[in-house]
Amino acid sequence: MAISMTDISMTDMGVTDISIIIPAYNAAETLPDTLRSIFASCPEEDSRFEVIVIDDGSSDATQAQLDAHFAQQLDSGRLCYHYQQNAGVSVARNTGLNLAQGRYITFVDADDAVQHDYLIRLYELIQQHPDVDIFEFGYQTFRHQVDTVLGRGHVTHCRGFNTRQPAFEGAVSSFVWLVMCRLIKADVAKQATFPAGVKYCEDLMYLCAVYAQARSCYASDLALYRYRIGETSAISRVTMAQCQQVREFLHSHVFHDYRANGEQSDGTAQAHSAQTHFAQTNAAQTNTAHLKTIVDANLYYMCHSAGKRTMPFFEFCRQVRRLPLLTICRLYTQGLLSRRKTMICLFPSIYFFGHRMKRR
Repeated sequence: MAISMTDISMTDMGVTDISIIIPAYNAAETLPDTLRSIFASCPEEDSRFEVIVIDDGSSDATQAQLDAHFAQQLDSGRLCYHYQQNAGVSVARNTGLNLAQGRYITFVDADDAVQHDYLIRLYELIQQHPDVDIFEFGYQTFRHQVDTVLGRGHVTHCRGFNTRQPAFEGAVSSFVWLVMCRLIKADVAKQATFPAGVKYCEDLMYLCAVYAQARSCYASDLALYRYRIGETSAISRVTMAQCQQVREFLHSHVFHDYRANGEQSDGTAQAHSAQTHFAQTNAAQTNTAHLKTIVDANLYYMCHSAGKRTMPFFEFCRQVRRLPLLTICRLYTQGLLSRRKTMICLFPSIYFFGHRMKRR
């Protein structure tokens, strides 16, 4: 049952339900619109949430913009501003985690936006499913005008309720590691930290640790987040060293633990017969192999982006192992690999030399 605007404004007003953490660096031009979209997504008198802006050493007018346009929210405590010396987005988010007072935590980027009913819908999810540790929801993409939708996506292939293991499998299968499209119970969110000094896929590393702590997840069909596609995306700046860092993290840490715990239910040891134990262990190994295949396909796409900018073609071919063509096609037909990633995995030389020609 949906929650009305009156219900939200009149109940539990003294409780901070949701903390929204926004890392900001020289975001004076975009942050005000981001904040307006958040504050417009619930009744004006609603005080059950807080927005925490972590200014990561900005040298522009980020703070001045907040003082000029959000004085009321700053005075009421719905908007909190914290300045720190520049240390990167991971450290900024960790600072936000330490400051957050809400029962649930989520993140927003300083150049993105949220849907008009964003907070209303998050309140509904909390009320309807109070035992869930992680809520997952979809997103829309835009470039310049927030109302001009370029595409839609989701961060998981799952829907509805899932326990830890299938929820993690769904996240890996989607391979969209947007921390902004998750609402996480605070006691789960604060058990992990973003890796300081990591400039690529820090969301992935944080979320893998979060999923390892969660007991249950709920994937909603709602597209509550609006994600800005920049002129230069992170994938266009990735290096081979960063690709290797992601590969080692997933293969050495995540999948090793995932396979080791495969015979357990949600991390809880149980007594099983030898036959059941063998079946569950074998299933875990099969699922791990399948997830590794998905990861390897996405890593090949990442390495291609790095290699086409920095390496000779034959050196790239020597260093980066390509997946079998049938495997790539199967992932695409199963909806586990996007069309662009599939085409690059199938025809890397065309895209490799095409990029070189465009640079001339």
